[in-house]
Amino acid sequence: MSKVVTLNAKNILGKDFSVIDTFENVKKTNKGLLDMFKAMDDVEDKAKEEHRDPLLPEYGMIINEYILKNVAKLLNLGSEDTKKLSEMSRSDLAEFYQKVAEEFCQMQVPTMGAVTGVGEDAKQSKEELKTVDPK
Repeated sequence: MSKVVTLNAKNILGKDFSVIDTFENVKKTNKGLLDMFKAMDDVEDKAKEEHRDPLLPEYGMIINEYILKNVAKLLNLGSEDTKKLSEMSRSDLAEFYQKVAEEFCQMQVPTMGAVTGVGEDAKQSKEELKTVDPK
């Protein structure tokens, strides 16, 4: 049975968008996540070259940029609609893209909570660490 994720964009783009787990959409999602992780690695490499730690806003900018870019690619939006997409709620777009990544690829989109260690992502990671056998 196919998996479907819907973005409610009627108020900004004039319609809602539903995507299904086609091979092409899975490929786009995987590529988008790979590009996002690579960009995050580039932030770390640049900071290392500059002998400093990466700044949290640098990660936030990458995550936001790639969520917007990847959603636009997934929905096959042109430049005008992509610009309109940036006027939508960041939370709504992030939630949509996270659902797509989880449903289609069984993967997680990076979040600031995971990067900073704050919130549910960090809580889960800490719980997992507590269950690891130190031997």
